[in-house]
Amino acid sequence: MARFFHAPAEENVLRLPSKLGKGFFSAYNLPDGLSVMMNDSVFNETMFFHQQSAVNQQYFILQFNEPQNDGVGQEMYNEPHVYHLNKNTILLTSSLMESTFVVPEKVRIRSVRVIFGIDFLNRFVGNEIADKFISNYFSILLKKRTAEFIGADYRLIMDELIKEKIEHPLRIKFIYNRALLLIEKLVTSFLSKLEKNAQVIKLKDDEISRLIKVESLLVKDFSGTPSTIAALSKVATMSPTKLKKDFKSMYGLPIYEYFQKNRMVRAKALLMEGKYAVKEVGMMVGYSNLGHFAASFKKEFGVLPSEMVNDHSPDFNEKDEPMVFGNGKKVSVAQ
Repeated sequence: MARFFHAPAEENVLRLPSKLGKGFFSAYNLPDGLSVMMNDSVFNETMFFHQQSAVNQQYFILQFNEPQNDGVGQEMYNEPHVYHLNKNTILLTSSLMESTFVVPEKVRIRSVRVIFGIDFLNRFVGNEIADKFISNYFSILLKKRTAEFIGADYRLIMDELIKEKIEHPLRIKFIYNRALLLIEKLVTSFLSKLEKNAQVIKLKDDEISRLIKVESLLVKDFSGTPSTIAALSKVATMSPTKLKKDFKSMYGLPIYEYFQKNRMVRAKALLMEGKYAVKEVGMMVGYSNLGHFAASFKKEFGVLPSEMVNDHSPDFNEKDEPMVFGNGKKVSVAQ
């Protein structure tokens, strides 16, 4: 981030240059492979942070985002793995999923991110609980497109961490302890709600990881024909029958229904940008026949894509350009 923002990072702290905004980011490596990043900042322009999938390395990013804008703005999820950080939310994502985080302009955001591996989670809560938590969490997140909300107990811990300089005689142990508390609270709270609703999915950790890879592959590119069940089975290293059964169990829909639903969500997001004609959007999501695209869109949303275009005027700048951030990760700045 320091390289991208052309600003020095000193003693674990990066202060935003005035031309970009104001505020700070601080980051620490902790024992047991944990890392944390805290920030209290305001950007002058909307920022798009793009995280590419880490094919051979699985880790999790637990985010607590608290914007100071009374929760106004777009819905948090408007297309697969695009998260608008304009609402008070707790969100867990995986490195196996390609994700984009949209930080709104001129909105103060306070956040804490805790990064940890599956080995840490297995040691911390036990393999059985870790499997149960991860499989059900991602299933519910992707089915319902909703997230947990920050309550007073979480906010108390956040307030202790979101400081430009943490003054404590045992600073690293203090931060490590607070990071563990945040993880523990999320896991116990989520599993408690899960047991009450009695909607438990039982999948092993390696099965969860393989299903996440399949899902990420499905929603990565809608411009062509989706991968066959046989090809996806090879990615998941499981039989076609098991893949179809476990995918539906975790994501709530059969594989191709899931692909189609997310393809239409992507089309809607493109149309709402006001940047493309209906025919262009249809081609971008894999339709050569405009009539078939219109019928599929209306089946999903109840309106024709042309009606969606008419209802949303352009609010973009055609000079928006992606920029490289860090290790091959894109950041785009909406002008």
